[in-house]
Amino acid sequence: MGRRKWKKRKTGTAKKTTGVLLLLTVLLTGSMLLSGCSAWLMSEGLDGDEGWSDYEEEDDEGYSGGGATIGGDSSYQGSALEDNSLKGTVISQENGQMQISRRSRDEEIPMGDGDWTIFVYLCGSDLESDGGAASSDIEEAFAARGSGQVKVVYQTGGSYFWYQNINENRVQRYLLEDGDLTLVDEKPEANMGAASTLADFLSWGVSNYPSERMGLILWDHGSGSINGVCFDEQYDYDSLTLGELDHALNQVYDQMTDRFEFIGFDACLMSTLETANVLTPYARYMYASQEMEPGSGWDYTSLLNNLAANPDQDGAQLGEKVCREYYDHCADYGFGSQRSATFSIIDLSKIDDVLISMNEAFRVVYEQGDLGDVTRAVLEADSFGGNSVSEGYSNMLDLGNMLDQLSGYGQEVRDASQTLQSCILYTMNGRLHKNASGLSVYYPVSIQGSEELKIFSRICPSNYYYALIDKIAYGAENGSAADYDNSTLLSDMTDINEWLGEESGFTGDVSTNAGEFADIEIGQMGVSDIYFDEDGIYTVSFDNMDELAYACCSVGMDDDADGFFYLGTTEEVIYDIDRNCVTDNFDGSWPCINDNLLALELVNTTDSCSIYTCNVLLNDEVETNLRIEYDWEYDEWSVIGIWDGIDEETGMASREVYELQDGDVITPAYYWFSVDDDEDWYYGDDIVVDGDLEITYEYLPEGVYYYCFELHDIYGNVYYTPFTLQYVDEDGEVWVDGEFY
Repeated sequence: MGRRKWKKRKTGTAKKTTGVLLLLTVLLTGSMLLSGCSAWLMSEGLDGDEGWSDYEEEDDEGYSGGGATIGGDSSYQGSALEDNSLKGTVISQENGQMQISRRSRDEEIPMGDGDWTIFVYLCGSDLESDGGAASSDIEEAFAARGSGQVKVVYQTGGSYFWYQNINENRVQRYLLEDGDLTLVDEKPEANMGAASTLADFLSWGVSNYPSERMGLILWDHGSGSINGVCFDEQYDYDSLTLGELDHALNQVYDQMTDRFEFIGFDACLMSTLETANVLTPYARYMYASQEMEPGSGWDYTSLLNNLAANPDQDGAQLGEKVCREYYDHCADYGFGSQRSATFSIIDLSKIDDVLISMNEAFRVVYEQGDLGDVTRAVLEADSFGGNSVSEGYSNMLDLGNMLDQLSGYGQEVRDASQTLQSCILYTMNGRLHKNASGLSVYYPVSIQGSEELKIFSRICPSNYYYALIDKIAYGAENGSAADYDNSTLLSDMTDINEWLGEESGFTGDVSTNAGEFADIEIGQMGVSDIYFDEDGIYTVSFDNMDELAYACCSVGMDDDADGFFYLGTTEEVIYDIDRNCVTDNFDGSWPCINDNLLALELVNTTDSCSIYTCNVLLNDEVETNLRIEYDWEYDEWSVIGIWDGIDEETGMASREVYELQDGDVITPAYYWFSVDDDEDWYYGDDIVVDGDLEITYEYLPEGVYYYCFELHDIYGNVYYTPFTLQYVDEDGEVWVDGEFY
């Protein structure tokens, strides 16, 4: 090892743990770069994704565009939100108390006799053009028993290509009744991500096919509260935001004499509080999933068979069956889909109580809570969709978990938790989300720019909750929110969303890249010293740990030349609260899949399991992510499947969670940096799937490894300490040179 003086580190406190493994595709710049290669790596460049071009919308025979695009310089185009007359709900605050005004009818009169109509807004998108998923669901419905009392009315669009005899250049409308599928109307091509397109379909539909009970299903990709649902492939994946959904439903409100019995989302991530709030004036129940849905989605054969057998059932009774059948349908699609499945039936008549109690709960938290303690508690909540750099961020956390974590702040928080449970009629959760409550809420785990926060200001149903988010946004941009006063957000106001959208003092100025990585300086985050102790243990001391959310260590493998391979991060660090310090617990081992080192990134951790992701090449052609589960109870790893993640431009969540099949080939990918600021991707050995893949902890190959701490603050910023070199010998022992680089 040349003249370097290596000191064997005392590892009495170090132990092999599962840890939390986090891959950051952007690690360090400048001199903090490694060198190193191992024989099992071979060079292959990974090409980056091409960005989406900006879309300018034009009217076409009464159809107009809308929606929002997150990322780059795109601007929020939700003009529907600027006019209160286009909203079905206005939330105000008077004398510090929340007031909710919604559109309502003196009397609700069924629009037909003794039957059901289900309207399906079928935005095929790439789910149809790449694999015929929308056509498959039409076939499922067609396979159900025919019934003259149950009609299904489809509007198709949003896809470059349809597998069935559907014209991708037209918006077409089909009626499925009594076993027959008939084309009954068509329009010029239109943007399925525009409010006016949905409003036109519903206006036509309720006029021509009114029923005693009517349901609406929005079918496609979903993305949660910020970007909404129904991403039109032909219009640069423009989507229906929640504001546009509100606008569309409000447009047909006066034409209807009754609410929809249910509004459902055969789409990912849409079981959110913000969605439920928007739907409350228009429907009795909401059917949706907090997590991603598999490509197969709902079981339409069973749904329609149930209605044919019992057309008198209401939305709650039907919802319970849809919930159970969806969960079983996920099992048909693959075990990985079922164990990550969630589905909820929400009683929208209880949402007002939920909002009032939630606002009161967050009033207490805002007034009494330390922002650091609150943030650390909130981050313990279950998360859904993407929650990592490599997959992207959905920024959706479980509301029930969040309230449970904050329950120590007072009875108001515990009351809010109980009220939330009252609105959730049924849930079905796989083991990866076994404690999910049924409703998510937006929380900026990683802020994706001011447009995201601007959209949230228009849909957030609580100004006290928003005030907490606003403080986090300020801290993400400025490094701290200790002296930030945003109490004006809590003033009495006639429309909190209009006020927050126009008057919030900070969130309009958050940069798109808020939360960037930076080198730590003494004094930041309360850091007082960085040193090796007498046992060779890397230590970071703090004057206080108030702004530290969590810490992990980052490891790279020297390539014996002029760079290093980034292996990711692990939470094998020790917190010493009494001494206000974080210390190194690296023992020289690393997770491997079939003896290939993995560069893993944490996605989610619950009481029972942790979910990780790593970059892989699938079948020598698809750059994607491999999701892996670690089960804490049984101390075992397993592979969930392949997921493409969140599109960084549109916010659209990939719907397909592909379960690996025998014969598939996966190749682990590793990010490489050089001292000359070059970077590239390299691949490990091909792994041919043959039964279950084996994931184990193994000692790293003999060599030099670069090690530093990643310090994550409560605002989402990430800071790095200086690198040190650690040498793993042939026996797996760890040695340090006691220097910083």
